Amino acid sequence: MKRTNVSCFALLGCALLSGCLNNRYIAPVTAFQTSTNQTISVISAFYTSRNSYEIQLYLSTVAADPTLTVGPVDAAGHPTPLGQPVFSPTSIKARLDALSLVGVYASRLYALANTSAPADFATASTALGTGLTSLNTTFQKLGASDGTAASYVGPISSLVGTIGKMYLSGQRDKLVKDAIQEGGPQVNTILAQIKDDMDKIFSVEVDTGANQALATAVVEYNKDRATLTYDQRVARLAEISAASDAATSATASAPSKLVSSMMDANNALLKSAAASKQEKQMSLASLNDALGAWVSQIQTLATQIKPLVK
Repeated sequence: MKRTNVSCFALLGCALLSGCLNNRYIAPVTAFQTSTNQTISVISAFYTSRNSYEIQLYLSTVAADPTLTVGPVDAAGHPTPLGQPVFSPTSIKARLDALSLVGVYASRLYALANTSAPADFATASTALGTGLTSLNTTFQKLGASDGTAASYVGPISSLVGTIGKMYLSGQRDKLVKDAIQEGGPQVNTILAQIKDDMDKIFSVEVDTGANQALATAVVEYNKDRATLTYDQRVARLAEISAASDAATSATASAPSKLVSSMMDANNALLKSAAASKQEKQMSLASLNDALGAWVSQIQTLATQIKPLVK
């Protein structure tokens, strides 16, 4: 993976410094597509794990208290994570599909920048398939059961239309520029909604869950410490230390920071596409910086996010 990143930025540096490529979009779009796939992989794994994360927290709480029983409902008759998912699987899947749509945008942009003869696509469904073409309808159907679903409908509809037009015959560089200028703002809007999920829903979930896990580990240690061997105490205290690290706000905000880094790169790509001839060199240098920062963030934040994916 590192070798791919190095080659992408070596190619971009060649375009910036020596003008070795006639197609000025190929290097940044290649780096954008590679980093988009990596980011979507990390964020999708985080989304997919939210309900299993809740189940693990629930089971850890039960394990720490021998008076509690395991079941689909608790003593008060309320559903447990075993009896009812905390997060709607349908809503989770819709957001995973929205991320997939952003991934398709990056892939189509890459393919368009790397071809000398763009082929005709008559409709968006040819490029996307019916599942993603009708994604806006999926979010509409979520309706009142999903408070932020409506915010996805407009940008998704627009991005589907942009992708559907990407392969119309014409001058390649102009098509890439048009695709970035039309699709980039919609990508930003979708990512802003994803970031909103991370900030207002999942950051709170991670904070609450991590503090709960820390409290459980402390209770277990204090209850058992008199009967533990030295090595067992050291192992338990290491678990408490890890739980304390996981309870930091930096860990909870890691998914949001990764989305923000992708938005920064997308904004730099938009700025480069809109730049005048006199501004091109400067805008490409800024784009290179944003892409490099994004790659660094992916590696750092993916490590922080990994313990949250269960």
